[in-house]
Amino acid sequence: MMLSMMISGLRQPRNDIDVYLSPLIEDLRLLWDEGVEVFDAHEKANFNLRAMLFCTINDYPTYGNLSGYIVKGHHACPICKENTSYHQLKYGRETCYIGHRKFLKRNHPYRRLNKAFNGCQKDRTAPLTGDKVYNRVSNIEVNYGKTVKHSGVKNI
Repeated sequence: MMLSMMISGLRQPRNDIDVYLSPLIEDLRLLWDEGVEVFDAHEKANFNLRAMLFCTINDYPTYGNLSGYIVKGHHACPICKENTSYHQLKYGRETCYIGHRKFLKRNHPYRRLNKAFNGCQKDRTAPLTGDKVYNRVSNIEVNYGKTVKHSGVKNI
């Protein structure tokens, strides 16, 4: 089974994406935990279908919405965080993210392609290991749903 979805425009759910996706999450939990009975036309018999979400493909802003990470500014890389390699463009005032060759293997040929990139060879290694990533995310608290905005007026 394949599900394609596009959420765009001015009325996109933004940080309330969990509310928007909650029916999908409920269905995925049902398909994973219990499964559903479906008919196989070829075998002419019913069977219990189980399914899971294997992966998502999305752009960087959507990644920020889905993960809750801020993907703008000088520290936008969720892996590098404060060690994000960036360059501020002089006239466009845009931020460019550079230095991603450090994630390649030590002997990868792209590490030596100085002219194709910014003129310097990359000897640095990736800043995180799997254990460091797990330690960073293992205690994250997640609050689902929309937050209630207070008007500042107290009830008497």
